[in-house]
Amino acid sequence: MPAIVAFMIVAVAVIAITYKTYVGYGDHSWYTKLFVFLFLVLAWSAPFIVFSLKNQPSNFVSIYATKGLYFIFGFAFFLFVITFVRDAIWMIVDLIKKTPVEDIKNPPYLGKVNFYTIIITFLICIYGVYEADKIPQIKSYDIVSPKIKENTKVVMLSDLHIDTGVSANYVKGIVNEVNKLKPDAIVLVGDIVDGSPQIIADQMNELKKLSSKYGVYVALGNHEFYSGVMDWVLGFGYMGFEIMANLGIRVGNTGLYIAGIPDINAAPNNKMKISAESALYRANKSDFVMMLSHTPKVAEGLTKDNTDIILSGHTHGGQIFPFHYFTKRANEGRLAGFYDVNGIKMYVSRGTRYWGPPMRIGAPSEITVFNLIPEKK
Repeated sequence: MPAIVAFMIVAVAVIAITYKTYVGYGDHSWYTKLFVFLFLVLAWSAPFIVFSLKNQPSNFVSIYATKGLYFIFGFAFFLFVITFVRDAIWMIVDLIKKTPVEDIKNPPYLGKVNFYTIIITFLICIYGVYEADKIPQIKSYDIVSPKIKENTKVVMLSDLHIDTGVSANYVKGIVNEVNKLKPDAIVLVGDIVDGSPQIIADQMNELKKLSSKYGVYVALGNHEFYSGVMDWVLGFGYMGFEIMANLGIRVGNTGLYIAGIPDINAAPNNKMKISAESALYRANKSDFVMMLSHTPKVAEGLTKDNTDIILSGHTHGGQIFPFHYFTKRANEGRLAGFYDVNGIKMYVSRGTRYWGPPMRIGAPSEITVFNLIPEKK
């Protein structure tokens, strides 16, 4: 509730500033002012409207309504940020030169600058939508270890955030890309869903077509908890996926041991314990241990002696610049890529899809492939 109140206060302030900047000066007609006001109110109300749609069955209307509402929210947000930066630079230049470059309240000049600012903002948003909606790029890494007994390909997906705003065809496209890689194992590292199993049944019917030699392994992210964690434990189980909640499984005779724990932040708040000890109970010293943990934090009990690599997501790589900086600070300095954490190798994915505004800027989505290779003696 405090977060919602804070968002509403910020939204009112931003609406007032944006309205004043774009139609507060000059001779604008009353219907132009009304249109701008209503657009800004709708844009900053969009997250609440979308939230109300999440409980509705997924269909053509819900998919495009969700995308459209989030797009105008993203546009209004970027318009404010770009305008704020623009005007700050404008005033700094005035102070340095000690003579106004052009009065910021000069209606004809401000009107031209506002027009170009809107065009630039729109183009940035279109680029962001393109980056978010395209099939993610495939990033491939080779990991050599004496613990690996045979070449093993593991494909990682995270942060799909499948909700009523995502079409079954899009999920089908992701599944096809993964299956073409012919993986030995597939790991889904949290935040796979945003909604109940009933309202995104068509999308899940496509996701369960993921195919690999040794199966699909799922770690629970914070959004699984928001969406009804027990429903999804049953739902993923019905799809034939292995639920890695304080559990570990040896993968054939590959030397790979996949373990998983529920989301470090969300699980305790939902009275689900986190037990790395339970997840590693069946592991041997000779196993290559791959730990699935949605949030990029090291759980108590994980050390370089019992864990070879941690796979995480959650950050989206910042998703939209300039949020990279804040996201990195909120996740103990981890944003995307490989990290060494107390001697344990950690990989943080930028995510396979997105959350919120359908945009990615400076943080491309990814399907990640780990080629585990035996070390030659």
